[in-house]
Amino acid sequence: MFRRTGLWLLLAALVILGDCRSASPPPARRLNLLLVTIDTLRADRLGCYGYSQIETPNLDQLARRGVLFENAVAPAPLTAPSHASMMTGVYPTVHKVRNTGGFMLSPANTTLASILQGQGWDTAAFIGSSVLKRRYGLNQGFAIYDDQMPTSASGSALEEPERRAGEVVDRAVQWLQTQSGKPFFLWVHVYDPHIPYDPPSPFREKYRDRPYDGEIAYTDQQLGRLFDAVAGKSKPEETLIAVLSDHGESFSEHGEYTHGIFLYDTTLRIAFLMAGGGLPGGVRVKQQARTIDLLPTVLELTGGKAPPGTQGTSLAPAFRGNEVPTAYSYSETLFPKLNMGWAETRAIRTNRWKYILAPKPELYDLEKDPAESANVIASHPAEVQELAAQLKAISGTTEKVAPAAEDPRTMQQLKSLGYLGGSSPQELTGKGTDPKDRIEVLRLLHLAVHSGAPMPERIAMLRRAIAQDPDNPTLYNNLGNLYAEAGRPADAMKLYQDALQRGVHTAWLFSRVGSLYLRQGNKAEAIRHFEIAVRLNPSDYESMQNLAVAYRETGRIADCERILNAILKSGEEFAPAYNELGMTAFQKGDVAAAQQYFEKAARLDPTYQLNLGRFYKMAGDNPRARAAFEAFLAARSSSAEYQRMIPEVRKELAAVQ
Repeated sequence: MFRRTGLWLLLAALVILGDCRSASPPPARRLNLLLVTIDTLRADRLGCYGYSQIETPNLDQLARRGVLFENAVAPAPLTAPSHASMMTGVYPTVHKVRNTGGFMLSPANTTLASILQGQGWDTAAFIGSSVLKRRYGLNQGFAIYDDQMPTSASGSALEEPERRAGEVVDRAVQWLQTQSGKPFFLWVHVYDPHIPYDPPSPFREKYRDRPYDGEIAYTDQQLGRLFDAVAGKSKPEETLIAVLSDHGESFSEHGEYTHGIFLYDTTLRIAFLMAGGGLPGGVRVKQQARTIDLLPTVLELTGGKAPPGTQGTSLAPAFRGNEVPTAYSYSETLFPKLNMGWAETRAIRTNRWKYILAPKPELYDLEKDPAESANVIASHPAEVQELAAQLKAISGTTEKVAPAAEDPRTMQQLKSLGYLGGSSPQELTGKGTDPKDRIEVLRLLHLAVHSGAPMPERIAMLRRAIAQDPDNPTLYNNLGNLYAEAGRPADAMKLYQDALQRGVHTAWLFSRVGSLYLRQGNKAEAIRHFEIAVRLNPSDYESMQNLAVAYRETGRIADCERILNAILKSGEEFAPAYNELGMTAFQKGDVAAAQQYFEKAARLDPTYQLNLGRFYKMAGDNPRARAAFEAFLAARSSSAEYQRMIPEVRKELAAVQ
């Protein structure tokens, strides 16, 4: 089951003897804790897990001097639910973070960070992607939560959806260098192995045909810098290091590309390493370990106890070769239900068996069939009955989930990372289209989004996918994006009208139809659709701003200002709203207020320097008009509308020279 050193046997015996001599609880050990979470990392792509085609010396060294869990699994093949389980020690059915985007960790949950912070630890987190922004609640207990992504290369004030491991590690190391000297809990989340696979040089060249491996090798290099910084801060026995991936990745196994749809081990099996803090070296644990076991394990090693209601268990006894109650692991994915309109799936896993509850249920013998290629459900009724009972005990029967509304910029970031959250409540019954019956749709969607094929081919792929799966909102979203990119608004309008007739009623869909009507000059229909979009998603600031434009252009100034002020009262620094308030003030003859709003919009987003320049030009202030036009041209936005404006703005600039 495991290997261990003779020294650890002696140390374990001394610990047991010490416990026998005292009935009082042990004092808290003031261990530092470094938690590293690596997004989308398959365990079987690390050297320490037996993969010979990659160089991961830093993680391999960590495994040699600590504990490696050979059979570790996640509760969901999605970033947010998996991380929430790490931090709370409970399954998604309890902490209620059920998908990436649209679900927030409630303050009612007790997190590892809040526990350690309450005991005097310094706490800091450095995040690699917008999918874990503080708005999703994982900042609970962290005094520092650095989730600032780089500014978009387009020149706008919008953030990129992710940042490289090197930047995340830089920020974490800077914090370590100025940290107070008290025990610390430092969480570093790196996102690089997530699609799109684009490692920097020299890893891009070295792993030219395996860019996913290149991302992992680059991540390992950067983590080496982090480990060195921690070693320079404290002795190895004073710092506990835990490294986990949140989920794996599928490369067309079972017909899945990336992750989120299925519950096979390609996306559920994770890397899980622990070292330092007095842990033994060279231990490999074969018992099943789960993401939910992180919190109770860390708390036991620091002399504490897991809070009531924790579903995980401490893995520390396994270091000494003892059994731990981790025989069953629950997992779920609501992604098919919330994003694709299919049935959700759930699973229960042991070291040997995996039972997947789907419209067409599955059972796999993991010992004989680790690739999960042969469904043996018909020949093992007793195992199915026992596993189904375990699954029901955790997941219950039916429930309703209601994703929270997302603003358009957040939705755009999520979409660029492969996620598209819905905002309509859904009842989870396990019924509906089995994702296994939509493998061809998944293939066409993946190729249309990620293949780099010519635009007409990608459009044709999505049209074929919609013909096969006409109620899938994600397909309409992606095809509509391609029509917009190709400059085909009439085709986009027909597509969206077809979706509405099919009963696909989402906020983003009504918003897009409203935008197209606004471009056509049909303000009445634009207002009707924007009002529905805002009602479905009150956080949709883009639709609110477009609705305000339509109100202003139809003379409904009071309604226009009401909508715009609602955006500002939310605390959102939304440049289009300030720009529209400038237009409204100017239309009312309030020149001073118009100038203030135009200047605010331009500070937030340089593409709004255009209206500011035109305002200065009308006021006869040519020097400031020139500066504003030049700032607009320097923004170098990649948007099609910006590109169309460049020749006209150059003429306007020449006129004020």
